[in-house]
Amino acid sequence: MSVSKVLIALPVLHQAGTEVQTLGLVRVLVRAGYEVSVCCYYEYEEPVAQEFREAGASVILLGLSREGKRFGPVAILTLVRALLRTLRRIRPAIVHVQYLAPGLVPIVAARLASVPRVMATVHIAGKAAYGLKARLLLRIAAGLCDRFLCVSRGVEQFWFGNSRVYHSGEALAGRRHVTLYNGVDVEQIASAVELLAPETAKERFGLSGRPVVGFVGRLARQKGLDILLRSMPAVIDSVPDALLAVAGDGPEREALAALAAQLGVSERVRWLGLLPHPDVFRFLRAVDAFAMPSRYEGFGLAAVEAMAAGLPVVASKVDGLEEVVDHGCTGFLVPTEESEPLSRAIVNLLSDPARARPMGLAGRKRVESLFSMASYETSVLAVYRGLR
Repeated sequence: MSVSKVLIALPVLHQAGTEVQTLGLVRVLVRAGYEVSVCCYYEYEEPVAQEFREAGASVILLGLSREGKRFGPVAILTLVRALLRTLRRIRPAIVHVQYLAPGLVPIVAARLASVPRVMATVHIAGKAAYGLKARLLLRIAAGLCDRFLCVSRGVEQFWFGNSRVYHSGEALAGRRHVTLYNGVDVEQIASAVELLAPETAKERFGLSGRPVVGFVGRLARQKGLDILLRSMPAVIDSVPDALLAVAGDGPEREALAALAAQLGVSERVRWLGLLPHPDVFRFLRAVDAFAMPSRYEGFGLAAVEAMAAGLPVVASKVDGLEEVVDHGCTGFLVPTEESEPLSRAIVNLLSDPARARPMGLAGRKRVESLFSMASYETSVLAVYRGLR
């Protein structure tokens, strides 16, 4: 059995932050000589699966169905059996579970299949979504793993009560869980952004000549787009030409459009739909200020990408985003669920480009320092090599 054989397990393959970061992990491992398989249990989008194949991974699509929003015993048993068949066929040396519900199940399956090394990454946290039962299950999962990675100190603190950022070269002995920040390719984002003049990008996305608030994310309650919509009447009062441009799709698309109509801001919202990831970077060139009013997060990859593109960011003060945005330097942190502070911060940026521009530049430098793909690659490979 080859030490270099890795299976990465995750429930879905959608165009979302966890999948983007997992794709980055695949590229890192393939470059380092690992043989990588990606196993998706449930729904997937073929273009996303194809991205993983093009990155050098073998993609296994189990195609299982879920029992509504809950994971019943039959569904769990079906998943365990499918995973055991897959693991016994591939015989990986390392299983790396992207810990999203039902995160404990693939970890148990890996142990039942006698996989030599098991690790996991948890991508999200927050009292708004997770209670005592979820914490207990995750603690059990962590006890079954050789290493348990958290994408921010806020995530690690939430689940375990303490946190420490891991840097390559540090000893991991005796430390089962650590924080390892996600990374983005700053040079790739900067290059994509700088290929277009801002007005050219605005014209491309139908935003010509207008100050633009940008949002990128899944249209689901977690991401707080409804809060951003509620902030827009006050933004428009102060910046009459302002537009909100939304890149993404999701289960609340119709409800959010109805809310925009109710608030009288439909004419000021541009629904761009789900953009291919390279087009997201081009879209960011058309944006003047980026908003991420999430109710809970783990890291905030969209905010980091916006900062890498040179944009000031207004984000909610929740786990993960508190570590990404340096309040007053790279943008603003505002209380979650509150549209008034959000609108004030957005107006501050749109009405004062001379202040916003240095914040965007400071954001890029912060990403280069803390959240670069190069830094992530060095650290995650050190963790993998430490498993041998």
